Amino acid sequence: MTKFEILHQLYNECSDIEFDESYDLMKEAETEDERNFIKLVTDYILQVKQKKIIAEKRF
Repeated sequence: MTKFEILHQLYNECSDIEFDESYDLMKEAETEDERNFIKLVTDYILQVKQKKIIAEKRF
């Protein structure tokens, strides 16, 4: 599997993360770096979902 394929798969997996899961995911992190990564990813996914909702005028 190429690095692009790995990142593509990771993106798809992360896109399914729900905001309310982020606390539990960060709690499970083994290091501060992992917690920061999880926070960054979940924040990004939330922003993408917010942009979609705003574009659909569902706010």
